[in-house]
Amino acid sequence: MRACQADRRMTTPKYSKNSARMTGFALCAGVLVGCTPGPPRADPGARQAIEAAVRGYVAATNDGDVEALADLYAEDAMLLPPDHEPVRGRKAIGAYWSQGTDRGLEVTTLAVEVTGDLGYLVGRYNLPATEDEPADSGKYVMCLKRQRDGSWKLTADIWNQSGDADAEDDARAPAPSIS
Repeated sequence: MRACQADRRMTTPKYSKNSARMTGFALCAGVLVGCTPGPPRADPGARQAIEAAVRGYVAATNDGDVEALADLYAEDAMLLPPDHEPVRGRKAIGAYWSQGTDRGLEVTTLAVEVTGDLGYLVGRYNLPATEDEPADSGKYVMCLKRQRDGSWKLTADIWNQSGDADAEDDARAPAPSIS
């Protein structure tokens, strides 16, 4: 029997009208389920490309390179800084980062998931203390989308500071995986 083709043996006259209807219904449902495409095939290079984008983010942040940092975002991206309204669009995100970036950023990736042209990272970040600000650590989520040119751009970027309850967890956190 070819894929997505019903088996006519199940509708022979030996079945009652009700069982034929039920069998027909079950076959239709089975054929529809059997003919739906499965999940997109995993792209082995996607995870590495997403991690490379995050390394670029860390490098641009630490270098204070606002132009390189803004270029990592998609045109319609959204930045969701703590205690701030959402920042929409690459140009506005560049303006936000032009107010200053924090040097010494280290991130630890806890999870990376990729499905088709979409991916996300979940992780922890650490910033050392400076003369002006105390040390900072917290959690982040970055969503990325593969662009037409094959590059991966940030579409959503959110982070928040860990509370005192997380201080003990931070001490046990794994060493940064991307810095």
